[in-house]
Amino acid sequence: MTTTTDSKYNPKVVTAVWLVILLIVNYFQRFKLYTFESDHLFLFDADWFTGHLFEVGGINLLISSFLTQFFKFPIVGVAVTTIIYATIVFYLNKLISSVIESKIPNPLALVPVGFMVLCIEDPFNGYRGHLAMAVGLAAVVIYQRVIQQKEKYEIAIALAFSMVLYALFGSVALLFDATILTIALLNRRTPKAAIVATVATLLCCFAAQLAEQFISYTEATLPMQYYNWPTPFRTMLFAWLTIPVVLILAKVLSRTKIKREIADTVALVVIVGAFGLGFNKLHNPKIAKMQHEAYLADNNRWDDIINLNKRSNSPTIIVSYTNLALAKQGQLLDRMFEFNQQLPAQRTDSRTVRNEILRMESLVYFESGHVAEARKAAFNRALITPDGVEPHDFTRLISINKSFGADTVSQKYANVLGKTLFYRQKAAATLTDTNVSHLPLANNFCEINGFADDYRLIVEANPQNAVAQQFHIAYILLTADKNRLLAYLNDHKGQPLHRRVEEACTLMFSPDECRSFGVSENAINDFEKLKKGQSINNFYQSYWYYIAYLNTTIKQK
Repeated sequence: MTTTTDSKYNPKVVTAVWLVILLIVNYFQRFKLYTFESDHLFLFDADWFTGHLFEVGGINLLISSFLTQFFKFPIVGVAVTTIIYATIVFYLNKLISSVIESKIPNPLALVPVGFMVLCIEDPFNGYRGHLAMAVGLAAVVIYQRVIQQKEKYEIAIALAFSMVLYALFGSVALLFDATILTIALLNRRTPKAAIVATVATLLCCFAAQLAEQFISYTEATLPMQYYNWPTPFRTMLFAWLTIPVVLILAKVLSRTKIKREIADTVALVVIVGAFGLGFNKLHNPKIAKMQHEAYLADNNRWDDIINLNKRSNSPTIIVSYTNLALAKQGQLLDRMFEFNQQLPAQRTDSRTVRNEILRMESLVYFESGHVAEARKAAFNRALITPDGVEPHDFTRLISINKSFGADTVSQKYANVLGKTLFYRQKAAATLTDTNVSHLPLANNFCEINGFADDYRLIVEANPQNAVAQQFHIAYILLTADKNRLLAYLNDHKGQPLHRRVEEACTLMFSPDECRSFGVSENAINDFEKLKKGQSINNFYQSYWYYIAYLNTTIKQK
């Protein structure tokens, strides 16, 4: 690849194409980026600020937390992340041009960004690694310019850059050292400054570990520092390793006789294709869907949750955003079988989705008045939140503790949220809100008796809790539990029955028994038609349709 072919390129067009690629990728990850906002809140508190300020990489943490608080608006997360990726591509192109003669955008600069896109898919990944990567490459470019003017001070400058970078942004200083070492070797310059800087950085890492800033020397030196807690850190490490590899590969290709247009086109296709396959393999649709639902639920967009799930045939468990959205609109019993409802016993969750499960459960249980489960899920999620502040869970804990008369505890959570930008007003309003009619007046439900029995107690304590009423009946229907259905019928003698309850009665009791419970003749006659051979498809979304795909009750009747 020689400079003679550079004139055939339009750098603006090439850059625009790459930016479009990055925007598209970030668009699909916008709700993952949204979760960074609630997991890494920036607190406007002097003690919190100064406490992090004097940590290794503390500036990085403060800046990334400040930025991610605005990811409350997903489009901001997309824009900021795209800018960071574009910054990495831009500065890596600068570094490539420092080892080869061409200044045209090189598709190889997309390689580390590809790994960082995959890094977002890691449920334990924080945002500090992304910011550190951009700053590390920018530091290399600035360093290259400075030493051109102050070459005789190269060692001192390299030391200063490396140590300041480690103090402010953490272990990315080692990426800086490895990069300037690679550039020096490729340009046939003495690597003395890079070697000295690397040794100094490793000593800083060792000192930070001795000072108990990190739990291990490994965490002090590698990208593990940028994760929420000890976990595999290969993706970000690969992004680091690609920097010297890309520089070496660009140097090798610049000496071949392959036409620049062909080489770049092939490289771009291979890079995008490879990382597209990697994204498809690592992307967890279940987690992504729950993060989308969490965003919609946090903004009370219940219709959008229902519409989102209409386009999906994934299983809907009783404790889910979908069923909560239906219940909030009083439509759970009417419309629950529009969706792929599954028995609670069929639910299995991997460790990777635990955080999103807890987020969902704390909301569903709170809205339905099951304070014991809501408090447990909210508290547990707050424990595993990296910075220990989960704003939505904290507001629920304020209301729950108020309902128990624990005003001091409620005030504690309100004080924390009072130090945030977007949740201080909500915390204050929750603290003074007396409209908690869906919550019990006393702590009656700390003993976990099982979903159905708990909701029966909740409904008995507060018959006005419409959401709990719907969940209680829905569980009886989903489990096809004859004894619980009989108990429900005995508790509601003389009251009109919902059509879904009538359909369940026709399956479990004789026609005469159904009449004694108040089942309508219309429901009884429809079931008789079904038994005589009428297509089950004529009763789509009925309880009969649901049961027909679980057991042979209809055939046996």
